Amino acid sequence: MYVPPKVITNNDLITMGLDTSDEWIQTKTGVKLRHVVEGDVCTSDLAAEAGKAALADAGVKPEDVDMIILATSSPDVMLSSTAARAQAKIGCLNSGAFDVNSVCTGFVYALDIGARMALDPHMENILVIGAETYSKILNWKDRTTCIYFGDGAGAALLQKTAEGGILGSYLKADGTGAEVIQIPAGGTRMPMTKEILGTGLEYFHMDGRAVWDFATVKFPEAVREVVKRTGYTLDDVDWVIPHQSNVNMIRVSMENLGMPPEKAYVNLPKYANCSGASIPMALHEAWKDGSLKKGDLVVTCGYGGGLSWGSNAIIW
Repeated sequence: MYVPPKVITNNDLITMGLDTSDEWIQTKTGVKLRHVVEGDVCTSDLAAEAGKAALADAGVKPEDVDMIILATSSPDVMLSSTAARAQAKIGCLNSGAFDVNSVCTGFVYALDIGARMALDPHMENILVIGAETYSKILNWKDRTTCIYFGDGAGAALLQKTAEGGILGSYLKADGTGAEVIQIPAGGTRMPMTKEILGTGLEYFHMDGRAVWDFATVKFPEAVREVVKRTGYTLDDVDWVIPHQSNVNMIRVSMENLGMPPEKAYVNLPKYANCSGASIPMALHEAWKDGSLKKGDLVVTCGYGGGLSWGSNAIIW
């Protein structure tokens, strides 16, 4: 896991001219602060730091990595892939590398792909990373979006195992809701031009009410379905590691699921919503602080742009 050193508190946002308050942000979202990059630091830099940390934890050399899968919706550039740029920075010069863009569900998708690749007899080490630099795609004058997000990265190394590991996944999307979360300009649908710059279309947009209505239904669905697919019940689940979107959204979704809210691991107050990086960051902290125990049934759950939603069931 890696977060950039610069911190922006809720009070800093007010100093920057945003019409809000610390109390309002904490009450509505749970966010106390967020980490953001400075200067020319970009997503591949964060991904590389998280990737190096994961390899160090696992005792694996960069040259022994077979594949890098990077979940991000804030790439360095339109092309080439941010994964390839991170690969060079980590030194995994014997690996393949590619990006996955499923926004806040990205790491869930990437983990499923990586688990399948890990079964390949010709692959031993699959490095799955979630990394985001949302501070560079936000309109910092728009309080409906900028208060929620931060920058960060997390990573996991996947290997074959005789017991436990990733048991299964549940992955879904609904493209009819593609405009609920989007950056309207900058792609082939609306290329970036001098007329576009300054209109706000070049920044992240989100329909907050639509996201709430979607997430509080699809979060429970994703957890329920992956548990069913893998032969367990909700009572068997030790931890849910959700996308760190909003503490109220997580609480209501857990209630809708019929599980105690305290079974959802939450570190959002310290980092804000880091989109595709939020789940691996939460997994890392839950492991480091001793919350996750060997043999625990852990369910990750992502939901966001696409619209997309999904989950992984893991025996820790």
